[in-house]
Amino acid sequence: MASGSPIRRLWKRWLGPDPALHPRFAQQALASLFFAQSGVVAGGLLAIMGEPAPIWLGLLAAELACALGFAWWVRTGRSAALADPQMLAVQIMAGSLLAACIYLLVGPYRGLVFGPLMLALAFAVFQLNRTDTLRVIVFAWLVMAGAAAFATWRWPARFPWPEELLHLVVLTMCVPGIGFLGVFMSGVRTRLDEQQRALQQALVQIEHLATHDGLTALPNRRHGEQVLAQGLLQYQRLHVPLAVALIDLDHFKRINDAHGHAVGDAVLRRFAALGQTALRRTDVLVRWGGEEFLLLVIGMEPEPALKRLQEAVRKNQEPLPFAFSAGVASARPDDLPADLIERADQALYRAKAQGRDRIAQG
Repeated sequence: MASGSPIRRLWKRWLGPDPALHPRFAQQALASLFFAQSGVVAGGLLAIMGEPAPIWLGLLAAELACALGFAWWVRTGRSAALADPQMLAVQIMAGSLLAACIYLLVGPYRGLVFGPLMLALAFAVFQLNRTDTLRVIVFAWLVMAGAAAFATWRWPARFPWPEELLHLVVLTMCVPGIGFLGVFMSGVRTRLDEQQRALQQALVQIEHLATHDGLTALPNRRHGEQVLAQGLLQYQRLHVPLAVALIDLDHFKRINDAHGHAVGDAVLRRFAALGQTALRRTDVLVRWGGEEFLLLVIGMEPEPALKRLQEAVRKNQEPLPFAFSAGVASARPDDLPADLIERADQALYRAKAQGRDRIAQG
């Protein structure tokens, strides 16, 4: 199929722009082609056998109606809300009914029907769940067995009962095998789906561990640097205000020395919890290292956020009272991330030099 050929353009148009839907539409194209081919072959065979035109034209029209009808239903998205958006079970059942009609019409060539029917049922094995697979297999067997029984009763000369019994035996031998394969494949798909979900959950956990601090559950320094770079780029391109505050817990070493590292860890966790409560969802509080935190404020001035955080910390008594100092710096057009952090760090030193428990501007 040459690139840019009419057939290739038509195929791309059929698949549409959404890659997630390409498998569904491709499978439907195959199913519709199967209906159309069955109609052409069966209709042509009936015409060669000398059957009246209304019979073979009617069969051809029924097959084409299924081909185009199911294609239209699936391609336009009308089947998307169904449990089986491919409508595969319904299509196989419709195909089974048409196969039974062909079985009754082609007479001495009726054994040819079983090959395409088995192919359709085998296709169901790899697409449907266990319940739907068993449903369509039982339905197909009942339809074909009913057709054979009806033919023997209605036209015993054309459909001798020993031949119909042999056909039924062959069908009964093949169908359970396909059913067993369907159950097995359904179990394989279930296990694969479970493994895929477990893998996705593991990937989410790994990503969380890679971007968050284990002690405080806040974003870690690596993730904070990424957010800072993105915020600075947004400021330089779209002029969205950006400010950072470098925060240091006052006299944290004394807390560790006097009360132990377990209490120090509890203080860090408590500060993180207070920050998540006092700050906006759009503010990003980062565990920068040790007792240092970085606050990124996007879209507004940083002072209100810091005041809320400072007020929450001053009211806190768990696990013991503590305070923090902060240095604030607002982004400038020619800033690099390191420039912004450097100014915030210098402001933090001034806040500590001025007596701690305060906020200084950089």
